[in-house]
Amino acid sequence: MKKLLTVLLTLTTINTIAQTSEGQIMVTENVAYRTDVGKSTVLDLAKPMFGPQQDRPAILIIHGGGWNAGSKNDKVYSELMTYYAKKGYVVANMNYRLTQEAPLPACIEDVRCAIRWMKANSKDLGIDPNRIGTYGHSAGGHLSLMAGVATESKSFKDVSDPWRQYDCSVACAAGGAPPTEIGRAGEWADHTEWWPIGYIGQSKTPFLVLQGGEDPIVRPNLTEDWVRKMQRAGSSVDYVKVHGQHGVAFDQQLEFTRPAMDAFFARYLKHDDPTVSFEQMKIPEYGGSGPMKAVAVREKSLTDFVVYRPMNIAAAVQQENAMLPVLVFCNGGCVDTSIGYEKMLTDIASYGYVIVAIGELQMFAQHEKETHTPSSMVAKALDWIHQQAKDKNSPYYNKIDTKKIAAAGHSCGGAQVLANAADKRLKTYIILNAGMGEMTMADASAKSLKSLHGPTFYLVGGQSDAGWKNAQIDYEAIKNVPVVLADNTRSGHGGTYEQANGGANSKMVRQWLDWQLKARQEPAKLFIEGDLTGYENWNIKQKNFK
Repeated sequence: MKKLLTVLLTLTTINTIAQTSEGQIMVTENVAYRTDVGKSTVLDLAKPMFGPQQDRPAILIIHGGGWNAGSKNDKVYSELMTYYAKKGYVVANMNYRLTQEAPLPACIEDVRCAIRWMKANSKDLGIDPNRIGTYGHSAGGHLSLMAGVATESKSFKDVSDPWRQYDCSVACAAGGAPPTEIGRAGEWADHTEWWPIGYIGQSKTPFLVLQGGEDPIVRPNLTEDWVRKMQRAGSSVDYVKVHGQHGVAFDQQLEFTRPAMDAFFARYLKHDDPTVSFEQMKIPEYGGSGPMKAVAVREKSLTDFVVYRPMNIAAAVQQENAMLPVLVFCNGGCVDTSIGYEKMLTDIASYGYVIVAIGELQMFAQHEKETHTPSSMVAKALDWIHQQAKDKNSPYYNKIDTKKIAAAGHSCGGAQVLANAADKRLKTYIILNAGMGEMTMADASAKSLKSLHGPTFYLVGGQSDAGWKNAQIDYEAIKNVPVVLADNTRSGHGGTYEQANGGANSKMVRQWLDWQLKARQEPAKLFIEGDLTGYENWNIKQKNFK
């Protein structure tokens, strides 16, 4: 096998070693991964010269260009190659036969061949053949996804592939603006086996799809249709949708897409990257309406929660000139997903908050049977917050203020908040469309009200709200702390949380947090003086304020 690789390397034009702050990287250009179909089937290699030289994870980069243009030599792809080599990956950046040289499915077959070549020469390349991932943009995104979905397809004979005795499966596949179907009539559309849409089902390969919401070339609705169908079939598909056009994940919105890629490859190629704290990322509501665009992440150290936070926490701290306050959120029904509240939580986070919400990250609502969570999850979230604040290796170190923590919950989640009322780490409480009255739920009862030790805010949705009456009873019963009761009289029990940016309820919750955790005095006009300017069909009352 070493002899085979040596023969191939004689076809290269440049073999250079670059010194980086991480260590040396050897870049080898124009390695032929197959010689039977012309001169275009070559790739560049970037190999770290630091650290272990065997069993490294590897990434194959596939350029875009509409299948009839583009090159591995594009600056974006060559820089991406060295970027991941600095992180310890062996990276191949490939060319393939364009359609004017050979019609589809030649380019698909070339990608399959390149993967097999990497596996055939894995020992000499120093890679683990079971830890190869792919990434491509546009046409390259299509080819990357095809590497994941069509592994076992009999549509590609690969009869001329010199490495066909090796399998062409990959450990993961990522695509930016990837055409999942051609979307127009013609010969290409007639061959569903050439497109990811032809392989809906449970795939062994996990995927990451990066999409611009205003992409005029690859329509987001087609991308999202494929993502949803694959997820419903049981496949693992992470989906990151951001404002932007066709250049998303190429030269647009890299501040979002690159961290998502870093986390994806770190997770599935099992490369220990201490600079990446989270495993998955999502951008609900395009990051919220605030000045600090926010994301939802699944942290490696807290996988059964979602953390909603500004994408760039350090910049948010600098902008606020203070560490960020924290909110612990409990879901309605005490269920293990916050997806029904992600619009509100993302929007609040975009104004400079870190929110820890119960339940694993979901890309889409799956309408699955939801599991109820114990009220002890609040204490688990608080423990994690304090641990992260003290850990010098955490991205939250010196970024979150453990003296400014609130807890909020909707319906049964409100009871979970009250069940933790005695926890001295909480400064204020927010009870949404809920109240205890005379009932017991989620380990809370009217007795829990006596444990409140900070200002408490109830928000209900009119007399049709199932929590309205109990909230009134609680309001009258609370004697020991300041309490406000706001009534959005026409919103009902479901509130406005699934409206754009969480609707009016979200805005009022944020004003409460600004007042209680950021000491801003403007909201006092609302909560103390009852000035409901900008809030139609609302009532508000308060007591126990000095």
